[in-house]
Amino acid sequence: MTTKKKKSAKQRRVLIVALIVAAAIVAGSTFAWFASKDEVTNRLTASANYNVAIVEDFQAPADWIPGQTINKDVSAVNAGNVDAFVRMWLGGQMRLLKQVTATDEMVNVSTLNTALAVDAVDDESKTKLGLNYSATANGKTTYYKTLSTKKIENPLDANHAVAATDSTHEETNSPAAFSEVQAMQAAGVLVYAPTNASYTWTLEQAADLWVLGSPNTLTHLAKGTEVGSISSSATTKIAPSQSGTTGNYYGAIDASTFKPQTTGLYLFRRTIFETLDGTENQYEYSGYYYDAGVNGGTYFALYTGGDTTGANGNSDYVLPAGVIDDKSTSTPSKDQVLPVAIAGGQAVYLYTATETLVNHNNNEFTWAYDGTTGNEKFTVTYNDGGKPIVIEIALANIGTTADKWTAIGKSNSPDQTTTFYYTNDLEAGDTTVKLVDSVKLADATQVGAYLAFDFDLDVFMESVQVTMDEAGNEGYGSVTSWAATAPSAENPKSPNIGATGKDNNSFTRTPESEITCIAWTAAT
Repeated sequence: MTTKKKKSAKQRRVLIVALIVAAAIVAGSTFAWFASKDEVTNRLTASANYNVAIVEDFQAPADWIPGQTINKDVSAVNAGNVDAFVRMWLGGQMRLLKQVTATDEMVNVSTLNTALAVDAVDDESKTKLGLNYSATANGKTTYYKTLSTKKIENPLDANHAVAATDSTHEETNSPAAFSEVQAMQAAGVLVYAPTNASYTWTLEQAADLWVLGSPNTLTHLAKGTEVGSISSSATTKIAPSQSGTTGNYYGAIDASTFKPQTTGLYLFRRTIFETLDGTENQYEYSGYYYDAGVNGGTYFALYTGGDTTGANGNSDYVLPAGVIDDKSTSTPSKDQVLPVAIAGGQAVYLYTATETLVNHNNNEFTWAYDGTTGNEKFTVTYNDGGKPIVIEIALANIGTTADKWTAIGKSNSPDQTTTFYYTNDLEAGDTTVKLVDSVKLADATQVGAYLAFDFDLDVFMESVQVTMDEAGNEGYGSVTSWAATAPSAENPKSPNIGATGKDNNSFTRTPESEITCIAWTAAT
């Protein structure tokens, strides 16, 4: 009995262990799935050298003058390996240097006798115009024109030389030479200067002048005598008048040797009409503002009316009519020269200029497109103060047939900007026909509209690659954003850029592998 019980217990233990092992085997097999992994790579190779650019033939002139036409050929070239659609449009900006004519922006020197706060200009484009000094205030730069002291000879004078062959000739005549400063002193009558100013000149011929003394005496002075005002360093002091003992001398001077020494305004008178009956003569006035403190003495030009056509209809570079009151003391006569005054409500100003940037994007130009067949052009006009600058941009190859430029205007643009779409795709390695042919500074450009200007004609280009379906047909789908329609003459069933799809009935394409013409039309 005892033996059976022990065996029975052992058997039970074996059975339990067997069940546990079996359970473990069953549990393990629940997570043991068979797995297999594979990978296939399909390589598609693309090599794109997308390079569409503007190409031009243009040589800027040294100095552009009204009526002059400059050749400027502008095209697009595809230097890449991907065909493209192309469109172009034009814009521009001008850096304009112009004389200041608004009195509230000008420098009044009628009563100014102090040095000017200016800096030397280091810009050849300015200095060649005589704008050698500038001053900057409130972010705006004003340029000051100066007069040159360099003498320029008259080459024709050599034809009139006279040899000193006998006692009747003092010396051999030599070619005349005058500077801009001397031109302002021409006619040789000083009528305005700073109070108690210093100035001298050397007599080019003997003269009888009133010499300062007690009393003043009319004295015969020899040629070569240095004379001047009571404050000058001259060896002989000239009396201010026949009876006065103080103040400035006013009267005849030698224009080629007169030299101021005191800072201030100097004006000179010339006769333009002389009467014989004792009535008032007619005069005009020129001069400068002399600044002794700028570069050892500098002559600043005066404002003469805004252009070079003659401020009062008689001579260039003289003060505008009405500025000078030559009857302030008494009517001038041949025998006595009196100082003049600035007329009431008038002023004498310096010649100044400012530079501005005129930008197409700010609608500061007027752009007008003329689509007349055979005469297509843009007329660009900048008009300030009634004196326009007019530039004509001649265009070429405008049309709707193959290899032309179709002009499409933008009705929502304030200046009616026109965009030009090329009527063919630009294949790799090809160049379009030219769009711009020449640029002309039109005859309508008026004198006084500018001192100088740089006009930058901007040519903008945009290109989009030509699309292609799997059959090798080229399509238009890539240019949907251009807001125009491009019907295909070869496939009128699919005329619109906006058509989409993958099959041949909806893909915007030509039936041939190459596009031969694109008829661009304005989007609605």
